[in-house]
Amino acid sequence: MKALKCGALVLGLLAGACNGSPAPGSGEEGEVGRIRVALSTPGPTYDVSAINIKVVNAYDSCYYGEAVAEATVPLEEEALPADLVPSGGENHPFADALFVLPPGDYWVCAAPQTDVGAPSSHCYTAEGYVSVFGGSTVETTLVSHCTGEPNGGLDVIAALNSPPQITDLDIAESKFITTCEEATITVSAGDPDGDEVSYYWYQVSGPAYAALSPSGATATFSTTVAGNYELGVIAYDTWGYGTSLTFPIHVSLEEDCDGGGGGGGGGGEVCQTGEDVGTGSPWVVCAADEDTAWVSANSEGYFHLDLICQELGYAAAGAIGGTCGNVCGYCEDATSCGRPGQRFFDGGGECGTDELGRLICYTVQWECVN
Repeated sequence: MKALKCGALVLGLLAGACNGSPAPGSGEEGEVGRIRVALSTPGPTYDVSAINIKVVNAYDSCYYGEAVAEATVPLEEEALPADLVPSGGENHPFADALFVLPPGDYWVCAAPQTDVGAPSSHCYTAEGYVSVFGGSTVETTLVSHCTGEPNGGLDVIAALNSPPQITDLDIAESKFITTCEEATITVSAGDPDGDEVSYYWYQVSGPAYAALSPSGATATFSTTVAGNYELGVIAYDTWGYGTSLTFPIHVSLEEDCDGGGGGGGGGGEVCQTGEDVGTGSPWVVCAADEDTAWVSANSEGYFHLDLICQELGYAAAGAIGGTCGNVCGYCEDATSCGRPGQRFFDGGGECGTDELGRLICYTVQWECVN
């Protein structure tokens, strides 16, 4: 703390002091006193390193008034004495300045500053009215309020959520259908918590050449490819928590979907070409009528023969065989769809099955039938 002279104004962000009484037994008047107090460590200073203290005439403002006296003083290294602040507030950082002024009324301003002299972004200017009297020192305290670093609140709600429960599954007319029929599947589900339930339908396994058409809790299924299929449905609540159920559908081949008792009315044409939907291997029609078609590999490849026959309008594939590399011929030279050779099926070319059905491969030919 600085020594304080009487007949002056002592200003600070949080106070100074004056002792204007003679020392006991000294016989002298106006002797300067010095206060020494054990102080605690100051609290947070934010971006403040000094305080600009300015005195203006009583009816001027801090921003536009001409300074009668002014000083920029650094913060003290110690905290303010406990007897100068309310109980429990002894850790306030502060600065003080002493000015000798003529008696009169003044307006005092205390503006916290950063270490480069800019206004603090955390602490505001403090200001107030003071009167100075001859022969004595007036001590005033100005308090700058700082925004600080406020904490935020966190209120955690932990809720329990149960998944929906699937209570029923209905397949009409049956889970055993033909390539000419359609199955209608309806699922029933509820949610223990009362959440709204939505549904997602999907195919798990089986030939990919199938149609699954969902509409809320109901879906229809049909296919032109015989095989064993597994379908599934997921019931979701509004939180995205789901319960799933899978189920089988068995599809057998029916040759006449029109119920006419005769052929299906094949639509193959001689020299018609195409590519396998699963492998991209090219094929060509060597001969065709309403009841049968003769199809050959246009080069080596893998062929889903049942699918290709159904694309041409026939029910399924019949006899199969190799070609020894010929197109539309059996192990002979110079054959094509425009000049076919022998139509002979030796049973060769089997290559197993995949998700699209039966496969034959390499240099092969086959028959489509109704």
